[in-house]
Amino acid sequence: MFGFIKQGIQQMMIARPEAAHRLVIYKWPDRTIPMYTRLTVKSDEGAVFFKNGVCMGILGPGVHTLDGANIPFLKNLIDGATGGNALLGEVFFVRSQPNRNDPVKFGTKFDGMTDPGTDVTCNPGVHGEFVVRVIDPVAFIVGLVGQSIQPEDNTAIFSWVKKRFEARIEPVIANFLRAKGESLLNMSSLKTDLEQAMMQEPPAALTELGLQLVELTTFKVSLSEDDRASLTEVWRAREGGAEDKLKMKELRHKQMEIGVNVAERQAFVNLAQNPGYMQYAQSEALLSAGEGMAKGGGNAGIAALGAQMAVGVGMAGMFQPAFQPAMQHQRVAPSAAAAVCGGCSFNNAGGGKFCAGCGQPLAPPRPAGVFCTGCGGQNAAGAKFCASCGAAQAAAAPAAAPA
Repeated sequence: MFGFIKQGIQQMMIARPEAAHRLVIYKWPDRTIPMYTRLTVKSDEGAVFFKNGVCMGILGPGVHTLDGANIPFLKNLIDGATGGNALLGEVFFVRSQPNRNDPVKFGTKFDGMTDPGTDVTCNPGVHGEFVVRVIDPVAFIVGLVGQSIQPEDNTAIFSWVKKRFEARIEPVIANFLRAKGESLLNMSSLKTDLEQAMMQEPPAALTELGLQLVELTTFKVSLSEDDRASLTEVWRAREGGAEDKLKMKELRHKQMEIGVNVAERQAFVNLAQNPGYMQYAQSEALLSAGEGMAKGGGNAGIAALGAQMAVGVGMAGMFQPAFQPAMQHQRVAPSAAAAVCGGCSFNNAGGGKFCAGCGQPLAPPRPAGVFCTGCGGQNAAGAKFCASCGAAQAAAAPAAAPA
């Protein structure tokens, strides 16, 4: 008696059991539901009624009395064999809350995928977790679990979702990277952008099942060492662009110029330290001085010779090695002696062979001093005795008369 009453009370009250609250979908086990049964739908789910494979209607959160008069679509579920006292159909409780307590884990490998950022063929692997929620319970039941399946946990429920997601994620990632102009190398840093793009344009693998992508909890792209090296080489070359290539070319050109200048300077230093080159430089200086003297003529030529010789010797000294003392030279400028004309007594202070006053030839100037014939000592002009030995000195020859 008590068992019958308890069973009758349970039939008069329908609700998802607490043990099955974590399941994204739960199917009520009885197909026959007494009329006026109280149906409790929790705040994070909906109750979907099916009959003969067709959805009759959906009831939202709250407590509902199953009466055809108050809920019109229930009239299609009334079982005539019971005299209108029972409903015949299937009831599914579908959660609309995101499955953060049981995120969907995925992982797959793309064989022969072309990286949009480098156009290099590679074999990347992707893995991670994502959170979804049901936004279309009818599409979710019909397209995923079916009406005859009674799943026992969310892993079994989402196993097909995972497979569909893995099969359709490759073109989604490729289109996303192509639009961004990015490579698989930067995929980890673009997880947030990819999540937002999927929110705006949900993957077909999820929308076909009535699911919405809520978030990517983790998302990683793995590449082999060879694939990563190939992608990195091409990516860096493309990122550098023509400007960087031009800069590298200019840098190499400057390095070549610096190398040539250093080589020339080193060769010049080596040459300057060569004794043979020093002799050649001195000879060239003397030759240049001789050419200048030949062009100058007279006493002026002699003075120019001295100046050019000094310049030549100075240039030669510039090529001496730093550790050798420079040669020192003394130059004595020639002095022209004054001559008094014997004919007109004009004083020719500048010297010369002819008198500037009358044009007569000038006598050679007398020496500034005389030497003793005995001891060789030098005495003043006109001295009669030697200041060194006292020997008598010969009288100087009279000056020649002018012609």
